[in-house]
Amino acid sequence: MVAPLSSARDAACAALLATLLLVACTRTVELVDLHNGSVLTGTHSLWHRSVSVSLPTGETAAGPYTKLTAADIGAESLFFGANAGELLGGHTAERVYGYAWLIGERGTVVEIIFSSDWLGHGHGVARTSLKEEYRVTF
Repeated sequence: MVAPLSSARDAACAALLATLLLVACTRTVELVDLHNGSVLTGTHSLWHRSVSVSLPTGETAAGPYTKLTAADIGAESLFFGANAGELLGGHTAERVYGYAWLIGERGTVVEIIFSSDWLGHGHGVARTSLKEEYRVTF
């Protein structure tokens, strides 16, 4: 009778550990409007390499992120021609630079360029297709 109790406990511990790992990989994202100081919130998932943000329009914009060096930022990008180093405050070797492209249910586009450490904490800049600009922290 001890074995089933032990294996049930082991299974419960494994499930708890898996849940904690997934929760630990999700962080809060905060976007502060550069013009009026209003704050938008969302989540950043390290596990899924994605970002989701609630917009003032009532939309939720969501999408993946990638390393900035792997992103194709062309003429259609909201950051086309921008100096990413200047926007992010310079270069540090220990940081990862990234790019996120989010789209809302009604078609609003949010683009984020960011710098983060290896633990997933960072900062960046966001622009929307509605001509809004935000300072991003996570």
